[in-house]
Amino acid sequence: MSNEKHTVKVMRITEVAQGVREIVLKSANPGLLPAFTPGAHVDVFLPNAMARAYSLTNASEPQGATEYVLAIGLASASRGGSRYVHEQLQEGELLEVGTPRNLFPLSDDPAPALLIAGGIGITPLRAMARLRQAQKRPWHLVYAARSRAHAAYASELMAHGDAVEFHFDSEMGGPLAVGQALAGLTPQTHLYCCGPQALMDKVRELAAGHPSSHLHFESFGAQLPASTGPQARGFAVELARQGRVIEVAPDRSLIDCLEDSGVVVPSVCREGICGACECTVLGGEVDHRDSILSDAEKQANQTMMICVSRAKGERLVLDL
Repeated sequence: MSNEKHTVKVMRITEVAQGVREIVLKSANPGLLPAFTPGAHVDVFLPNAMARAYSLTNASEPQGATEYVLAIGLASASRGGSRYVHEQLQEGELLEVGTPRNLFPLSDDPAPALLIAGGIGITPLRAMARLRQAQKRPWHLVYAARSRAHAAYASELMAHGDAVEFHFDSEMGGPLAVGQALAGLTPQTHLYCCGPQALMDKVRELAAGHPSSHLHFESFGAQLPASTGPQARGFAVELARQGRVIEVAPDRSLIDCLEDSGVVVPSVCREGICGACECTVLGGEVDHRDSILSDAEKQANQTMMICVSRAKGERLVLDL
């Protein structure tokens, strides 16, 4: 995973829906930006000393990208990232971004793809829909939003006709009926979902019998296991390369304790959703609390997101 940063210029800021700003970034230096594939996100380092991960909603050529396009919704409980973008970011401003990473990739399987988007969750799914359309492969998008005014790229997506199904809460009298959205789902279909946690949970529940290899989710928030509280117990972490042992208190995160000890690991979201802080596990059993690793990857116990995950036992050994 590359931690390289790239300087970009804010070329254009456009309101694409109520509470949603589209940000177009181009390299501030000669040449193309690193390439990416649909479903990818990029870490954006803001001038207010915050870093946030945002999905890329445009397309990239294999040799590189001419621009990065983000659609950023103003979060009601913003911790400063989206609020800065909506209230202070200006065209012409220079920013640093990381190399794109894709934890929500579009399968190359020609089988049908069902895309379910909730609100700003349309951002990665828009890129997927555009690629599937270009490939002439079957796809269907169900796009739920509070109202037409809140639905980014609605006019563009309407041009696809029956391939896109809209649900506006204000017009339909309530939230999307997920069961109806999943009607006709076949075992061959790849299901992709991105949106609020309530939508994600309902899709997971109703698609529980679908092949796990054909279920794909991207969350905007960490999903803590119901069996454990946010602070369970203290534990020790052995840093194999440094020959040190760090104690993690019950009320502290692993990444915070590492930073207190002078060990810096790249991190962005601090919620287990971006993958920037992924570390290799050499020993001990992990209490996985991220929204990135699959069930199989969690069971393999080979890596962990140190911003939210903890130890099930008294000790972990990390490749640090």
